[in-house]
Amino acid sequence: MLTLNALVHAPAHLLLSLLSGPHHHRCSSTSTDHAGRSSPMAASARIAVVGDVHDDWDLEEDTKALQVLQPDLVLFTGRCLPPYSVLFVVFSLAFVCDFGNENVELVQSVASLKFPKAVILGNHDAWKSQHFSSKKKKNGVQLQLESLGEDHVAFKRLDFPALKLSVVGGRPFSCGGEHLFRKNLLSARYGVHNMDESANRIYNAAVGSPEEHLVIFLAHNGPKGLGSNLNDICGKDWVPGGGDHGDPDLEKAICLFKERTKIQTPLVVFGHMHKELAHGNGLRKMIVVGADKTIYLNAAIVPRVQRLNPKQGASNRSFVNEETSFVPESGGTTRAFTLVQVLDSRVHRITETWVSVVGDEATLQEEQILFDRDQSCFNR
Repeated sequence: MLTLNALVHAPAHLLLSLLSGPHHHRCSSTSTDHAGRSSPMAASARIAVVGDVHDDWDLEEDTKALQVLQPDLVLFTGRCLPPYSVLFVVFSLAFVCDFGNENVELVQSVASLKFPKAVILGNHDAWKSQHFSSKKKKNGVQLQLESLGEDHVAFKRLDFPALKLSVVGGRPFSCGGEHLFRKNLLSARYGVHNMDESANRIYNAAVGSPEEHLVIFLAHNGPKGLGSNLNDICGKDWVPGGGDHGDPDLEKAICLFKERTKIQTPLVVFGHMHKELAHGNGLRKMIVVGADKTIYLNAAIVPRVQRLNPKQGASNRSFVNEETSFVPESGGTTRAFTLVQVLDSRVHRITETWVSVVGDEATLQEEQILFDRDQSCFNR
């Protein structure tokens, strides 16, 4: 079986030979029908990704911001605990990020968002519950799953026919690396006992996608095989020398899907690994473009909400893009989203986008381009 490392780093002229085989149909960079002709109904969509929420979610405020962005679909990768400096001492982890310590109220708020959405729960959404409770007294995991309903995509697929997109969910409760987190929950609800069974569940969910759809994988943590330096997209930044903290089951599922189907996979979205590295070591690479054109996107911008200074009209964020800037007259917040534009079945543009919300007014404040197909470049 291929690895993501091979698919990401293979020279373009070798990619066809890597992907050849009796059961493989290579995914082209444009939508095609069975005769190989360009499809007149190519997928197009505007997708807003909410990375690690880190308690920074307000249904009213974020709805105002999303109304400015006007996405067709909102993807949630999870939420995080308080600052990782404390967690490093206690758990030897620099960050552990998802929807929170079984924060049912916050997840219920996300479930109430009036936009089409897909959500994956992370490790801290099952931080206290190791088993499912009786029917009389449900624990936080059960209540979160009930709140999200069909919008929770763990080991399953949500189809969006109007957008010609399918979202396939990875393993829930992931905290990265080689070991399953919350095995009892995974086995009881999903029948998953090990990495191979998890990979097969993800793969089987994906293979049922309509052939005319694009497939987007959504996971809490990214796949293994995208680098082992501490600033790589899934690199361990809390230990000297780094290491690959990606999920091996997600890697296997993606590779099997690419080997055995001809359905296009333009995007893999996840969070968990914060943009700002531990110990002040700079910023993480947030995007990887594979040789097969799949884009791996880390949306963990933490914190994703900044308070605006009512006197100075500015926040304390670390980056400033002079191309697009708005300074409000009074205090409020700026809220981060990663915005993905899909045109003609291809990822056209990805931006880190901040929207200011001041009272009833919401305005696009700043954008940083992460990927632009027209310019054939990306900022990692």
